[in-house]
Amino acid sequence: MKVLHVLAQLPIKTGSGVYFTNVIEGLKEYEGIDQACIYAVTDDYSINILDSERQFEVLFESESLPFPIVGMSDIMPYPNTLYHDMTDEMYTQWKNEFLKQLHLAKEKFNPDVVLTHHLWILSSMVREIFPEKRVIAVCHNTDIRQARKNKDLKDKYVHSLKDVDNVLALSNMQFKDIEEVFGICKEKIIDIGAGYNEKIFYPLEKYPEKEKVELLYAGKFDDSKGFYELIKAFNKLEEIDNRITIDLIGNINDQNKKRIEKEIGNSKNIKVYNTVSQKELADIMRTKDVFILPSYFEGLGLIAVEALGSGLRVVATKIDGLIELLGEELNVDEIIEYVDMPVIYDTDKAVEQEKPAFVERLVHKIGKMVERTRKKREIDKTLLEKIHTKSWKSKIEEIKDVLYGNLK
Repeated sequence: MKVLHVLAQLPIKTGSGVYFTNVIEGLKEYEGIDQACIYAVTDDYSINILDSERQFEVLFESESLPFPIVGMSDIMPYPNTLYHDMTDEMYTQWKNEFLKQLHLAKEKFNPDVVLTHHLWILSSMVREIFPEKRVIAVCHNTDIRQARKNKDLKDKYVHSLKDVDNVLALSNMQFKDIEEVFGICKEKIIDIGAGYNEKIFYPLEKYPEKEKVELLYAGKFDDSKGFYELIKAFNKLEEIDNRITIDLIGNINDQNKKRIEKEIGNSKNIKVYNTVSQKELADIMRTKDVFILPSYFEGLGLIAVEALGSGLRVVATKIDGLIELLGEELNVDEIIEYVDMPVIYDTDKAVEQEKPAFVERLVHKIGKMVERTRKKREIDKTLLEKIHTKSWKSKIEEIKDVLYGNLK
């Protein structure tokens, strides 16, 4: 079976980019599956997921596409263009370049099935270019957000998604939104979830004794992620407990640098780093103790599962997809504490008056997890074994069955 994977973004650094890459890597384990992929890239990146003749690249910041990669989120971990900021000329250039690679892949690779990411413009184009092939789309939740915020763009450019063969959802909580926003009947939607890469994210065999409990945040440096409230919460914790540190990993740029420095103030226990690769992040995770995910909006919050898989405890906002993915056996205080969200509007914005109380809730939950970590750093082996069941190894088998048409 020949599988073509399609993504309008970089196949790294974002949740959907990592999902895209992990599926390709996972399917390499099965005989009889030949793969090719289409994705966005710039000259700054060298992508080596498959052999070069199986990689069909759409090059941005080039003569044909003289602007940054267009991202599904307003804030991306690399320079990006917003869909709602594009002119008609930019859309024409964007569509032409992706069409060129879609037709090239159709001619040279001739897939049996296409796995396309995001319920948005490119996936609609995929359905139109491959009318006789099976097309399976993956919903990453940012597509639902994009469609709701930009209904005029959806009406203008998204016409064929209702005709895809299946949609893979990150959780069953997406079903209603997928049906209402894109007109895709629920019988086509499969709750596939996601998994973490157990070959990269795994715990230490033995944890060294340390003077301080080390916290970690990795993600976008953006208001929608509760990032600045996290810094405020850490500053408050630091006033009463100087035996904690936090590393903040994300994309530092000219727009956020001054604000981050201002929020950090004179803290000696906060360090800020630029975005790293998945492998580098996993290596860092294994040296830390508690991962914090204070986000106001996540489709799944897979990075929290990666942290658990690396042997960390987690403090996270109440993300429905994450709670569903972990299930009853893993939603336990020993390894994860949930923080109530502030009141949210426009999908991922917190009401300003709600933020101080949210900061206090963060302080309380992080403090509880710090004390739990001091009493016992190692996570119970039984829980680690249960976390391992959320790895990609089990998910890839389900995705393979969908590609073959055996799971509906």
